[in-house]
Amino acid sequence: MKEINALLLTNILCVSAMMAFLSVVGPIIRALGMAEWHAGVTVAIAGIVWIFLSRYWGKKSDKIGRKPVLLIGVAGFALFYFALSFYIDFALPSPQSVWLSLAVLILTRGLIGAFYSAIQPASTALIADKIAPALRASYIAKIGAASGLGMVIGPMAGGALAHYGLSVPLYASSILPLFALGALWYLLPSKEIRQEEVSEPVKIFDSRLRLPMSAAFLTMYSVVSSQVCTGFFILDSFKESAIQSAQTTGYVLSMVGFLFIFAQVIVMKKREVAPETWLKNGALLSMLGFLIVALMESKGVLMLGFGIAAIGLGMIFPAFQALAANSVGADEQGAAAGTVSSAQGMGIIIGPLASTALYQLAPLLPFLVASLAFATLTIMAFLTLRKEAKRAKAALQSQG
Repeated sequence: MKEINALLLTNILCVSAMMAFLSVVGPIIRALGMAEWHAGVTVAIAGIVWIFLSRYWGKKSDKIGRKPVLLIGVAGFALFYFALSFYIDFALPSPQSVWLSLAVLILTRGLIGAFYSAIQPASTALIADKIAPALRASYIAKIGAASGLGMVIGPMAGGALAHYGLSVPLYASSILPLFALGALWYLLPSKEIRQEEVSEPVKIFDSRLRLPMSAAFLTMYSVVSSQVCTGFFILDSFKESAIQSAQTTGYVLSMVGFLFIFAQVIVMKKREVAPETWLKNGALLSMLGFLIVALMESKGVLMLGFGIAAIGLGMIFPAFQALAANSVGADEQGAAAGTVSSAQGMGIIIGPLASTALYQLAPLLPFLVASLAFATLTIMAFLTLRKEAKRAKAALQSQG
């Protein structure tokens, strides 16, 4: 699949840009005189538009093609990321009113999320178009590994560039999607074979997608919760300055990205393992990791907990995407990918809002709730595996 290189580069660069913002959002919010819940709203708004538009983009890619949707998504993402960078650069030396800053951040982050929400469903659907079901988890894991590399590059670069000013990482990040745009334009074929429109489109609560949607929601809820709260957690627990906190947060999230890649490589190599098994094992590890973070007493324990959780997350992401692709027909791939992506968007909405509220009650609560979320997912995956085993056993007995 020659198109995979363009998808890999796009995911590396765009995830790097997204993660660079998360590594400095805490210090920026404090520097603008805003409250923690403003950070939650700012991050959550991207999830709101993700919910409403990811299904739209997925179905749109079924109709007009994967390439046009990817080009539109990346171009819009770059444009409004630059607008966000420009405002923050303007406001940092002379902070504006809290409500003006909140309004601008909500608007720009919302538009960033609107266009970013096109990338994942179109990418996943393109893989489903080209790759047989048995190999989809492996190829989706490649995309996940690229995203993991972005999780390393983004926070590391964001933390390092923050030394020169909190707006510098954002300006640098707004340039990255332009390289992805060029790769998509030149490497993806202009002509695609489109499937005929399915008579009964995938519904938002399609029973075939129940497990992957649950996994997408719970995973994204926990990931974004920890990302939003980590900067504040480091600021308050270790009494660091805003710049030091941004750098430390960048190092922590970079370590998470590295281990996320490591887990994706394992998934790529072990093609014989079922997505349901990866989902169960990943949820179990993530539950343990976030529990360790909640019991944190030092930076070392914090790193250990996030490291274990990152390995689990690296197993979960390709698993639920492959489960979704394998659950529907060829003419439903874009819609299915968009539906699962909308569940991720719901996690992005609820995660930062709930976690910042929980953080104000007790700094460790967001991580305890994340651990409970993965405990729930572990049970769901285990029950699904047992159900599939019974179904396979019954099929063998009927053949005998």
